[in-house]
Amino acid sequence: MNGILGYAQILKRQPLDDKVLNGLNIMQQSGEHLLTLINDILHLAKIEAGKLELSPTPIGLTAFLESIVGIIRARAEAKELALTFEQATPLPFGVQADETRLRQILLNLLGNAVKFTDRGTVVFRVAATPAAERHVRLHFEVADTGVGIAPDQVENIFLPFVQAGSDQRRSEGTGLGLTISRQLVQAMGSDIHVS
Repeated sequence: MNGILGYAQILKRQPLDDKVLNGLNIMQQSGEHLLTLINDILHLAKIEAGKLELSPTPIGLTAFLESIVGIIRARAEAKELALTFEQATPLPFGVQADETRLRQILLNLLGNAVKFTDRGTVVFRVAATPAAERHVRLHFEVADTGVGIAPDQVENIFLPFVQAGSDQRRSEGTGLGLTISRQLVQAMGSDIHVS
């Protein structure tokens, strides 16, 4: 898959007519979608086999969170949504966490909020509460003015390959993001809740 995506990028650097360029763009987008699906399935299999190992490292928390917001801000602005980042409490300068997995979780939650919001706002709120000596518990909240989730679908959205929303929005994902996010958060000793 990486070979296909690489060649598509190389070919796009050549002078091409619009029809060929459009075809290459479709090929690249389809390849990226398939690569995401493959990676999601591999993540899920690793989690379910109990082979997931967390790798906590020191993270500069504010810089880390601002980089997440920066990635999502481009998507929000493309839809003319207001994206707000709020520190509900003073945050520690640094924390120990698996940066890759935490990024994956937060990008999934914020990405879903942007995907399912057509107008209005997406708010990303972070708070820290003391947990033990020299430890804090981080609380991440994502709120949006999107379409919402029917009460009978709330628990289903965490099942593998299940998606809520319209057919158009469902085609934009694999239905594994929330499943993987919840399992990663549980591996970190916490959980995800939705209302």
